[in-house]
Amino acid sequence: MHAPSEPTLESLQAGMAAALLAAEASGQAMPEALFTGAHAGAVGLRVHRNTVLGALANALRLAYPAVDKLVGEAYFDRMAVGFARAQPPRAPQLDEYGRGFPGFIAGFPGTEALPYLVELAQFEWQFANLARCCAAPESSGPSLLLEGSARLHFAAPLRLHAARYPVEQLREAILAEDATAVAGIELNPRDHHYAMWRTDGGVNVRALSAASARFLTAVYEGADGAAALAAAADGQGDAAIAPILAQEIVPAGFVRVEALQRPRHSQ
Repeated sequence: MHAPSEPTLESLQAGMAAALLAAEASGQAMPEALFTGAHAGAVGLRVHRNTVLGALANALRLAYPAVDKLVGEAYFDRMAVGFARAQPPRAPQLDEYGRGFPGFIAGFPGTEALPYLVELAQFEWQFANLARCCAAPESSGPSLLLEGSARLHFAAPLRLHAARYPVEQLREAILAEDATAVAGIELNPRDHHYAMWRTDGGVNVRALSAASARFLTAVYEGADGAAALAAAADGQGDAAIAPILAQEIVPAGFVRVEALQRPRHSQ
């Protein structure tokens, strides 16, 4: 007969990870032969489990501060621990950990009175993800030549975000702990569009009309001036769209306008 093979380091690590993240007591146990010392192995595992789950919850709390404040610390921890057990981190760093959190909390028991919670979380993930980016050189974004001898230079990175609820207003009011402002926000579902971009000072957000959102989407997909304007107009004609773009795009902090000199005609 052959003696049973010793467990490999990889199998021990996998077993311990499973024991630390298990919700049921039966899955949290590991062979006592693996532990030495005055206390049972389960005691040390319980301490380590609390440390791991607490660290993962805090990583999520950093990415979703408004969601945390909205639902409260204890309830957020419940959601965070459930998420950690369902979708544990797959990399040794936590920058990307939490991408699936908005989808996980959709329909989470007790959130029925907060129909905007998932969209708020989606917005916060975009915000946190963009905050980790470095501000790019001014010349790195797309540039667009428009009729009238002007060229528009756009910021990078820039993200476009769509939602049914006014998530930017909600986030600001919740983080400010302004209950009166939160209560005054209209929560009837309708289309909301935002531009989010990174500068040396942090992440900036600007609300957009649907026309401006279509225009910017086309620009960042590589469209030329005529195609971007056509996308913004969506069949309404350039005359109806030009004033909207002049008010929302040209003055925005994510675009720089370069006036080009017209060629002089010889007399």
